[in-house]
Amino acid sequence: MTLKVPPRRDFFYDLGMNILWLTLKTLGSLFVVACVLRAYLQAVRLHPQNPLSRLTFQMTDWIVRPIRRFLPGFGGVDWASLLAALLLSVLLVVLFYFMTSAGILSDGTPSTKPVRPFGWLVALAALWTLQWCLQLAVVILVAGVLMSWFAPIHPLKPVFDLLSAPLLEPFRRLMGRRRTPIQRSGSGPGFDLSPIAAFLLLQIAAAVVAELEMSVLRHLF
Repeated sequence: MTLKVPPRRDFFYDLGMNILWLTLKTLGSLFVVACVLRAYLQAVRLHPQNPLSRLTFQMTDWIVRPIRRFLPGFGGVDWASLLAALLLSVLLVVLFYFMTSAGILSDGTPSTKPVRPFGWLVALAALWTLQWCLQLAVVILVAGVLMSWFAPIHPLKPVFDLLSAPLLEPFRRLMGRRRTPIQRSGSGPGFDLSPIAAFLLLQIAAAVVAELEMSVLRHLF
């Protein structure tokens, strides 16, 4: 008795599909981050005419403005931008699920599992959104610290000080350094350790999110 070996797909087809998905996910994640950043910029009250604000608004107006018609902001939170970020993540997750289930991604074997509840897809979308938010927070912290060390008079430094303040303020209060500016590493006892503590906490949160993501993926596939 001979076993039938399923035909292997062309290498370039698999490579092309993986590149296509990587491109779609990268572009989608950029728009998700832009929507979250839009809400964050308004929360920290960055001026709307700031170049970063204008760029973020231009990238996200197409989806945020229609949502804001029935979901206005309240409580100091731009809920329309946050909902837009989640909806974009859900769209990406649904696309990923059907591409993987149809065998377009992974090993090319269509999934034989029954269709999973939509709630698992929403959970995965929420985890992806949280993961990208954590990455954005890391970028803000690293950029702020580097500017404090190497470009303390750069025009963008006040912007990153404003963006990083909500992330660092809880650690500064714990360390008794409330609203103390980040100083150079050679400043001895005056060195601000709050960015390091915030970075470590963000890395721990990212590891937890990654574990939860793997758990959700096991339920889906």
